[in-house]
Amino acid sequence: MKRTREETLRHLQIAEYLIRNICEGHYAVNQKIPSENELCSKFSVNRNTVRQAIARLTNLGWVTPVHGKGCFVNQMPDPIVYVLSSKTRFSENMKKQGLEHSSQLIHWEKAAPDKEEQRNLGLSETDLVYRLEILRSIDQKPVSITTTVMPEQDVQLFESHLNQFQSLYHILIEHYQLQPIRSKSIFQASLPSLNDAEILELPENVPILTIESVMNHPSGLPLEYSIARVRGDMHKCLVEF
Repeated sequence: MKRTREETLRHLQIAEYLIRNICEGHYAVNQKIPSENELCSKFSVNRNTVRQAIARLTNLGWVTPVHGKGCFVNQMPDPIVYVLSSKTRFSENMKKQGLEHSSQLIHWEKAAPDKEEQRNLGLSETDLVYRLEILRSIDQKPVSITTTVMPEQDVQLFESHLNQFQSLYHILIEHYQLQPIRSKSIFQASLPSLNDAEILELPENVPILTIESVMNHPSGLPLEYSIARVRGDMHKCLVEF
């Protein structure tokens, strides 16, 4: 067991060394990183450990292997700034950054709330909620999935506005004159479920940032409870007070 842990640490150390050198410009875009033999010699490890390190860089998008030639550094996109404030809206957020964006409703249902939804929305088990799964994309690349839950009593006949879904808050503002105000958000890094990883087209072992939030009526009563799963390799969060 000790040997396995040491080997794991070694391949992570090698991967971090290579990423750090790419970030510092020692290996430029389209330049080849050191060969497996060079890395084996430099770190005094076997070829399998080096290959694990290079596989990690490949999965994270830092390099592209070319058969018979080696691995070449990719141009990494700047991370998307995910702004969180009391009145954050995805569409406005992306427009300010000049990014092409879209929202797709992939599932909805009207059902009884579970225990966590009851607690966060102040509901009883006999109440009903609308539960939506929304996929958001930037430049046609999926970046987040959000489960949004709202009390049925606040957005009655919500399904009548879902035929040509483009924006949750557009529906809330235009048809219900509601603009939710964020009251709290809880952040947690984790690995995605298999379903989320497939939908988000995540490379292997890339974490997600889970953001659990409660939005209120202007009056202060809870209106929306959401759990967003955001690609950790494409975002950095900015919290505005």
